[in-house]
Amino acid sequence: MTNSCDMLQLGDDSRPELIALSVRSAVAFDATHVRARGSLFLLTEGLVVVETATGRFLAPPRGISWMPPGLPHAVQSYGPTAGYGAFLAAEFCGDLPAEPTSFQTSPLAVLVLQKAVDWQQDAPLDPAQMRLLLVLIDEIRQTPTQPLQLPWPTDARLLAIARALLADVSSPRRLEQWASWADISPRSLSRKFVQETGMTFAQWRQWARLTQALEWLATGRAVKDVALSLGYDSVSAFIKVFRQALGATPATYFNRPRGLQTVGLHDLSSQAAEGAAQSK
Repeated sequence: MTNSCDMLQLGDDSRPELIALSVRSAVAFDATHVRARGSLFLLTEGLVVVETATGRFLAPPRGISWMPPGLPHAVQSYGPTAGYGAFLAAEFCGDLPAEPTSFQTSPLAVLVLQKAVDWQQDAPLDPAQMRLLLVLIDEIRQTPTQPLQLPWPTDARLLAIARALLADVSSPRRLEQWASWADISPRSLSRKFVQETGMTFAQWRQWARLTQALEWLATGRAVKDVALSLGYDSVSAFIKVFRQALGATPATYFNRPRGLQTVGLHDLSSQAAEGAAQSK
């Protein structure tokens, strides 16, 4: 961690209104939290997966992720990770989502997060800092979200299927076979999956495979190995599905030199400065 504070402050919902940290971890971590503060996290390297009672949410590199206050969640990282964390007092979280959410990166939000790391961590924000905090919240609120989430169904039979699918993403079982395994009719399984997750069974299964692919790729596994481990008949079929869903090939998702997912903070700052200059 390149910046530090007393972690007890993160459980204190009084002052300061915002605590920002620059963090880096060379090893994977696995932890469970319930925080009084809302959390924003900008990853510059690696992948973080957050699990709540309602689903699994991915925090991808060069995305900004949000965790509302008071929500129990487990966090697991994949590969070396680095980024910025910002912890908001609950009184400033009302305009942000009530569920974990991943947002596309906003250059302006990145600049504010970078600046906030240098703010004093044991005193209330001054007027200028408070204005920047409100800008940050407004910018995040208006930023498009990224659909990197895997909601859990609530029906016990469907949930058992979902967890079994995640435990063996390469399983060749068809919908009818999963229905028989869970003692539910195929028609009910199809209907309830859409009702409870907003996805068809096939869509949910594909996202389960893609989230597993991201976890493996983040730890350095080869694309061919990932494709075959997921049960794809060919590497090209996996690459096609991955690119259609995530806008990049598996080989470039974590290391593109200038794409949204991997543009450096310096580059984002430059983009924001260029945009401001052009608007004058």
